[in-house]
Amino acid sequence: MKVTTNEALIEQRSKWAKRLAPLTMLFLIGGLITNFMSVNNPDLFRPTLILLALGFVSAIFSSHLVNTWVREPRADQVLTQVLKKFGNDYLLFNYTSPVPHVLLAPDGLYTIVVKNHGDQITVDGRKFKRKFTASRLLRLFADEGLGSPVNEVEGKMSKLHKYLSGQVSEENMPEIKPLILFSNKKVQLTVDNPAVPVLTTNELKTFFREQGKNRTVSPEQRRVLTSILAGKLAVDE
Repeated sequence: MKVTTNEALIEQRSKWAKRLAPLTMLFLIGGLITNFMSVNNPDLFRPTLILLALGFVSAIFSSHLVNTWVREPRADQVLTQVLKKFGNDYLLFNYTSPVPHVLLAPDGLYTIVVKNHGDQITVDGRKFKRKFTASRLLRLFADEGLGSPVNEVEGKMSKLHKYLSGQVSEENMPEIKPLILFSNKKVQLTVDNPAVPVLTTNELKTFFREQGKNRTVSPEQRRVLTSILAGKLAVDE
């Protein structure tokens, strides 16, 4: 498999995450200090609320940046590791287009949404349910919500199609497919009639080997799409 990863973007976002973390602490500590001082000085009540609100919002953004760009293994590292033994007719593009992770496979283009949740998760059609545990309270700011993965991956499919449609002719436009991957090895996944493929890392190889039997992407399509998705970035083995 060949991989193209926008390392410059990862480094840039990682720096922002590391800068935002101490700023978050500054807001929260400042809010606590002014809160104690407001007992004798009621005028400090409003600044306390402002500082704590800024700290709360900053903590949410900081947590998202750290989880996405700093904490390892990152989503791009997981995909690279799991798919590394596939042939060169599989090309993975990380952060090179409006969609974070795109896999060009023999049977089409996959938009991949990676979720790093290690809980009990039940999938029924389009609905995802995450079991509540006490440990999630302890990770209040560090824990990201599951959201609506199906809507998320469908939105990314639409973005990718729009991005490519202005650069690729209809005959060179392969089928764009969705995939939701749970990368945390501790996840306990129960799937019933999913609206889109929902897999763990252990299931990914078997899934792509099965799908890859239907080779619908021509060499010309591969050449055009690789040029667009890789851009100016080099493709590494």
